[in-house]
Amino acid sequence: MVLENLEPKLVWEIFENVFIQTPRESKKEEKIRAKIKGWVLEQVVSLKLDVTVAEDSTGNLLIKKPATKGMESAPPILLQGHMDMVCETDREEGFDFDNEPIPVRIQYKGEWVDADGTTLGSDNGIGLSLAMALLVDPKVVHGPLEILVTVDEETGLVGAFGLDPDALGLTSKLMINIDSEEIGAITIGSAGGGDLLFEKKLERTDSGGPITFFELTVKGLFGGHSGVDIHRPRGNANRLLARTLSKLLTEMGVMLSEWNGGSKPNAIPRDSIAKFGVPADRAARAEDILVSERDSVLAYYRNPASGPNVLEPNLEMTWTKTEAAPCFSVDETAKIIRTVHSLPHGPVRFSPAVEGLVETSNNLAIIQTADDTITIHLSPRGNVDDELEAFRRSLADLGRLGGWEVTLRPTYPGWAPDPNTPFVEFVKRLYEGEVGSSVTVEAIHAGLECGIVGAKIPGIQMVSIGPSLKNVHTPDEKLKIADVGVLYNLLKSILKDIKDL
Repeated sequence: MVLENLEPKLVWEIFENVFIQTPRESKKEEKIRAKIKGWVLEQVVSLKLDVTVAEDSTGNLLIKKPATKGMESAPPILLQGHMDMVCETDREEGFDFDNEPIPVRIQYKGEWVDADGTTLGSDNGIGLSLAMALLVDPKVVHGPLEILVTVDEETGLVGAFGLDPDALGLTSKLMINIDSEEIGAITIGSAGGGDLLFEKKLERTDSGGPITFFELTVKGLFGGHSGVDIHRPRGNANRLLARTLSKLLTEMGVMLSEWNGGSKPNAIPRDSIAKFGVPADRAARAEDILVSERDSVLAYYRNPASGPNVLEPNLEMTWTKTEAAPCFSVDETAKIIRTVHSLPHGPVRFSPAVEGLVETSNNLAIIQTADDTITIHLSPRGNVDDELEAFRRSLADLGRLGGWEVTLRPTYPGWAPDPNTPFVEFVKRLYEGEVGSSVTVEAIHAGLECGIVGAKIPGIQMVSIGPSLKNVHTPDEKLKIADVGVLYNLLKSILKDIKDL
């Protein structure tokens, strides 16, 4: 045990024994689903608890516990989080998320928990640990309590879309989503989204004539969550590589063999690698261009004059000459490079109504070459549904101009904020009492399941809260230890005082 001495002890015990021990990549949740159900059964047997678990056809779980004595008249309340996590590593040897526990550790002068070279899975493991601890803590007073554990949130909110409240027997009209990432903030609105795929199936050809091949790599970037970090001045490995290849195109023909960058639609890509050929008699000039572009990129992103705010201190751009390989034609290569270089990444528009809120954005998430097919995966988000749809159409039009087959995946709705519901005001009052200062009520640009769940349960009032998490969806993800106790005390107060709402 690494976290055994942290408080609240019960929360950290669940986090380490259930969620740290069971990595749970999206679409691979069988083990964590079984682990959660097994944990509940253990508590029922050992503590003689009256707790039930139901499962719907999508794989979502609903854990239910009746009110404690004297709280029978309190309204039911639903705590909600998702069981899956984004699995990313920067270990050179990789990491076996299917079979190895997360290498958790306590770092940063004992203030934060993180993992050694992998994502931590605090998104959303710590939220579910808080909820599950409330089930078994004998000091917790509560009305009818429901905990909804959804499946496959990170790759399209699949569990929320497939949620069947009636099949699960869900009764609550008040919900706390425990999937936010900032202490002292209550989230009451979030972005919608809908991914696009650009695809080309091309014939490869022998390069013909004397060709020199290079392998160009961009790596070491921070990356980050494509919602909450999209406004930060971080590099996108796919964009930086496209910038460099585009410069080569201004002076010579390029023949692309492979291009692979990024791994998750909701993570800003940290690494990208391309293999390509140029005419042998232009190879020396190609290297001059690569040097010039590398120096320009590093001068901007690793400028030491910015002191502790260096944008990308670990950014590397390297290349080597490599063996020849079948490749795409000069014309098709040019279309591929120019498309990627033209695609937007980052904030496209800020909200005119909410200061500082990104309203529309795009993540140039994944470029992948498989056999004779090259695919670009885009992940746009928007806090205004109609504006998001118009932006998606513009991206699709750009792809079609480049001769790509375009697929628009289904959208998920945003969560429209309503700051004046009684539940928001109730949670805000208790939150401020817990932290001894004012708290913010805000909308965010990340996607949450609340919009979809709310559409399935008419009249439900919702908030989202959580402890401070940094760099989620990256191997630098970390969780602030002190915040977990604050959230646990807040949740206990909400459950105890909900009868007065």
